[in-house]
Amino acid sequence: MVSSLIISFDPPLPLNRLFVSERFVRIIHELNIVERYFDNKMVKEMFEYYDKNAYRPLISALLTAAKLNMPVYISTTGVFLEMASKYDQELFKQIYAASASGKLKVLPSTFYGGLYPLCESSGEEIGEQLKLVSDLIGKYNLNKASVGIMPYLFYNEPVEKGAKLAGIETVVTEEVNGFTDHRFVYTNVSGDLKIAIRNRELSEALSSGSFENINSKEGIIYLSAEELASKGEKYAEIIGNLIYNGGLELVELPPIKNPTTGTLYAPQKPYLFNLSYSDGSPLWYRSKAQTMLLDKMCALYTYVKWLGDQKLLQVWRILMQSDLFFSLIGENTRRAKLIADPDEAKIIYSYILSDFEGKIATMVLKKKEKSSETEIRPKL
Repeated sequence: MVSSLIISFDPPLPLNRLFVSERFVRIIHELNIVERYFDNKMVKEMFEYYDKNAYRPLISALLTAAKLNMPVYISTTGVFLEMASKYDQELFKQIYAASASGKLKVLPSTFYGGLYPLCESSGEEIGEQLKLVSDLIGKYNLNKASVGIMPYLFYNEPVEKGAKLAGIETVVTEEVNGFTDHRFVYTNVSGDLKIAIRNRELSEALSSGSFENINSKEGIIYLSAEELASKGEKYAEIIGNLIYNGGLELVELPPIKNPTTGTLYAPQKPYLFNLSYSDGSPLWYRSKAQTMLLDKMCALYTYVKWLGDQKLLQVWRILMQSDLFFSLIGENTRRAKLIADPDEAKIIYSYILSDFEGKIATMVLKKKEKSSETEIRPKL
């Protein structure tokens, strides 16, 4: 049988671990909030690490393949495309060549790979993010698929509208909150927009190197380039050779089969979980720190949008990265160099969030002074 392969290219943007001790110095030196909160040096170092151990081997394997039945898909955030263009022009040229040859199609994901779907009324934000990445793919003249990918998805009509504006007809989910059965499933989400839930078994088999009988299974194989990087450059080459030299039969994302109708909505109360497996069974872990900080971030969104400051919105989006929340419970397998100690992660994230809240509060008060209460109430 056949499978569709999606490789995720999603480098993280880590927090500045020195923020707690350097906040005062950074403020008096008039550094902007992006420079205060995030570690740009580590961003570059991590990209170079992933580039050597995963990005280049995988793209090179694709370009040297003798034959592919159908395109391989790469799911990318706008962050990855901008980093590739900035830090490794040769890699970017390879991606462009693979795209131009028809061997590769790009699937838009949300710009910072965040947990926006767990916030109430997140549809507008998700739609904007998908449009941002879709536009960036067009700017770089890459071969864009009419498919998008979302990691933590609760679907609603504003998301559907935003996806359609971005030219997306089908959405593949890496995870769907509340679903414990991760077999390959399609759901019709109103109109002609579809959700395809990926096959976890296939994905884990490929990423772990357990290739037995993999061709007999049908589904979407979702593979993280960053996970491969942690195993080393040679492992990425082995995976690439297996995929591109006939070890895995691939097809285009298959058409929707036996769809059900209905719409998935975000929960009334945002929540976050970590998922691990024991003997193939899902185990759910809840973290009070995760939930509390995510609640705060979700509550800030209305004010950030009302202020209309794009730099502020950018920071909010980066702070919603899933990896930052996973670090709060020590779940850090995908990002070898991110903060792994949960206590340290909580301290740093909490300090940064407090600073961010203060910045927003000051800006809101200043704007309220210039506006009448009647103008503000409907918007807040």
